[in-house]
Amino acid sequence: MNTTPTDTQKKERKKPSFRTNSVPLDQRGAFQLPEAADYLSHSITSVRRLIKRGLIRRLPGLRVIVITRAECDRFLREQTDIAELVA
Repeated sequence: MNTTPTDTQKKERKKPSFRTNSVPLDQRGAFQLPEAADYLSHSITSVRRLIKRGLIRRLPGLRVIVITRAECDRFLREQTDIAELVA
């Protein structure tokens, strides 16, 4: 009996079952953590680490982690500027 998961079963991100958002990512003003990770093309763990290091700011006072689109865009813009300076 083979108990190892196949490639399609590995590390699939769970979708919230309580509510789905039909608005595309590029039209949203803020993202929850999994959506922000998708928008930034990073893993959820990496985004959590960026928040902990203070490189990305989350909205305060909420139980879930919410990051504005402007904050995600600022982070991506700064990373692009740094890459251009190094090159």
